[in-house]
Amino acid sequence: MNTSTTLALRRLGRLLMGNKKRVRRNSAWRLHDYTSKSSPVIVGGCGRSGTTLLRVILDTHSHLCCGMESNLFLPRSIKPKVMEFKYEIPATDVARMLDTCDSQAEFIDQFFAAYCTKCNKQRWAEKTPNNILHMDYIFKHFPEARFIHMIRDGRDTVCSLRTHPSRKVIDGKVIELNTRNPIEDCIARWVTTVNAGLRYRGDPRYYELRYEDLIRDDETTLKGLFAFVGEPWEPSILDYHRNRDGSRDATKNALHPGIHKPITKTSEGRWHKDLSKEEMDVFKKSAGELLIKLGYAENNDW
Repeated sequence: MNTSTTLALRRLGRLLMGNKKRVRRNSAWRLHDYTSKSSPVIVGGCGRSGTTLLRVILDTHSHLCCGMESNLFLPRSIKPKVMEFKYEIPATDVARMLDTCDSQAEFIDQFFAAYCTKCNKQRWAEKTPNNILHMDYIFKHFPEARFIHMIRDGRDTVCSLRTHPSRKVIDGKVIELNTRNPIEDCIARWVTTVNAGLRYRGDPRYYELRYEDLIRDDETTLKGLFAFVGEPWEPSILDYHRNRDGSRDATKNALHPGIHKPITKTSEGRWHKDLSKEEMDVFKKSAGELLIKLGYAENNDW
């Protein structure tokens, strides 16, 4: 073995050892014992099920602030600059909290307390679809949380997942994409995430909100939701789409133009025209039972 190869292997070894140490340190920081006394509203569910719509609706309430998707409950690194862009809390303040907090849960608590202060609101909410996969962690460290599981007809969800993302931002410009994800992967994602949430059925802290109920009768549906989270009903919530401030800034939400539009029913039932007979058969085989369990179909004859 020549000298250059030996040196390269040594560098690789040091790099791998460093990565292992960081993984152990991050794991310990995430799992460190901490119990919050706050009572946040947490939103999760399969992507493309209406979680972003629900985020801006919650954020419209005078007591609640629900900023952009934070990923803070997920086991991943936290980047101060990204959090500054999304929440307008200085990166230096985010970095300080990261340095001084003994656990990820404590950091989450402090960060959103600061966000409440910034927004002049008394309670925080957080929307990240994959929260649904970390409910054990959330309820362990935030036992007073209220979790909203957003559920949408799996057939429509899969149609949306298949073409997502449909756009991305490059140098401030929105670029249209021609995404076509494998339908089998989209079906598996819907089944996995929905089942993860259904484990908590019966827990008084857990609430299922159907996307279809929201778009068909928004006022009745939202009154029930806000009763669950313990906040008074405010008619102004129905005008959520008129707000352009803070986390609704169009420049920060270029990939979610729908947050500035009123609720529509145009996406309901899209599977009728978007799914081929062969794709319907694939769905029935993998997710037909769950669709029936949720009441979206009586049997697999659809």
